[in-house]
Amino acid sequence: MRAKVRMWIRNDSRRTSCLAEEPVETVRAIQPMRCPAADPVETGLCARGTLCLPSRGYKHRALRSSLLFLCGSRRISEYRRWGFPSPFVLRPPSFVRAFLALSVGIMSVGPVFAQAQQVPIPEETSTAPQLDVAGVGVATLDALRPRNPLPGGGTASGSQVNFADSALLIGAAQRLYRGAIGSVAFGGLATDENNTGNKTSFFIHQLFADYQSKTLEGYVGRTDTPAAQLVQFPTLRGDDLVTFTSLLDPFSNGDSQEEHRYSNVAAVVLNQSLKSFENVHVQHLIDSSGAGGPGDTGLNSFGVTFQWLNLPAMAPVQRVVSYGAGFEHRSVGGADGGASNAVYGGGEINLRRSLTNRIDLRAQDILTFGNDLTAFRNVSDTFRANGNSVAAAVRYLHSPFGVPGYQLSLTGGYRSYARVHDAGSYGVALTGVKRLGQGFDAVAQYLYERRNSALSAAYGGAPTEQSIQLGFIFNFDATFNQHIGPRRSLLNLQHQYIPE
Repeated sequence: MRAKVRMWIRNDSRRTSCLAEEPVETVRAIQPMRCPAADPVETGLCARGTLCLPSRGYKHRALRSSLLFLCGSRRISEYRRWGFPSPFVLRPPSFVRAFLALSVGIMSVGPVFAQAQQVPIPEETSTAPQLDVAGVGVATLDALRPRNPLPGGGTASGSQVNFADSALLIGAAQRLYRGAIGSVAFGGLATDENNTGNKTSFFIHQLFADYQSKTLEGYVGRTDTPAAQLVQFPTLRGDDLVTFTSLLDPFSNGDSQEEHRYSNVAAVVLNQSLKSFENVHVQHLIDSSGAGGPGDTGLNSFGVTFQWLNLPAMAPVQRVVSYGAGFEHRSVGGADGGASNAVYGGGEINLRRSLTNRIDLRAQDILTFGNDLTAFRNVSDTFRANGNSVAAAVRYLHSPFGVPGYQLSLTGGYRSYARVHDAGSYGVALTGVKRLGQGFDAVAQYLYERRNSALSAAYGGAPTEQSIQLGFIFNFDATFNQHIGPRRSLLNLQHQYIPE
């Protein structure tokens, strides 16, 4: 074993302050040195057991003081060779000399001999996770016509204060090995049932862990269904006209519209240059109707989607903004008409490309087949039966000086059934949003929906529904300890109004 001892040297008969690192044998580090006639070292122990330390001008005064206290000191001689400060020459007791010799040997050999066994590798101090908090508050005053009958008797109210679809989300992200990003998100939103004041629970719509690399992404948990990520329509709330704009959950009992938009998903997503995305996934569609048995949590759907996205910064000036298609298989039991398959596709294009006065068109078609139902026994059957849903929206967005100002949109949808007669429906939504400040909008919407007799009988209400909604929307997104940029932001998981 070899070590290095720092020594003062003389060069060309002149006093120098340079330090040379001379390799010597570890054992020789405590072999005879001329003391006090030899060159002094910072901490040297000679063969006679004499410890030589400079008396002043050295950085190791604490060590010197400690040794003087332990050993006692006697000034033997003054050493002023080459003009260096005088050293103290100490002769400690024999047991102290043995301890010091052992300590010097251990320090020279290194930490391998200084410890009896290997210690655990200490954890690396990593950067604290990036934290995100986002939320959307939607509050409107609604006027409803007609007043539909309630299941327990009586009729529904003709007006209400509506804060459904308000949500709060919390997320964290961390840089992983090889440049990947790991993140987690948790969020809940208010449902229509909360408007009555009797329900205080939130619907958990986001709770997933996500791994992202440059070309690969994998996520597991509760989030948007892959079909819902294809096209977003500019209605006031995400569940407005949901029976036309979403692939319906055949296991839902119809009480919560959110069950058509969110599910428990495990997915792997491949991408090419962050523009083309292929999503392979399995799902547990929320089974509130009990079709799969009480407490069933098994996988009941699988599918694949493809989507192409233009660069967000180029979306206002490019003709094609996005497009995609997908296939889904839902394992519906034989008692409910058997398995249901779905193919769907849609996209968005700019009718008028402009940074200040943009007009875009969004369209989507959803075709379901494979189920054998020919009549509706309840609302759940309307989600399972073979049908075709078409939805489209035209939006005008005015953004003076590149800052969102206001938007007007018209959204329409039509749904028909292949094996159930007189069960068609259609609906329209006229929506206006005015930006009042950063993240704060004034909103107004007129919503109309009509159902034919077979469908309205299944819903147990009037064939037509109308509503006028006036209110405000506030959305925010705050990031703490920002040091990475995951592709999924929390606000992107929410229904969009005026894009930032």
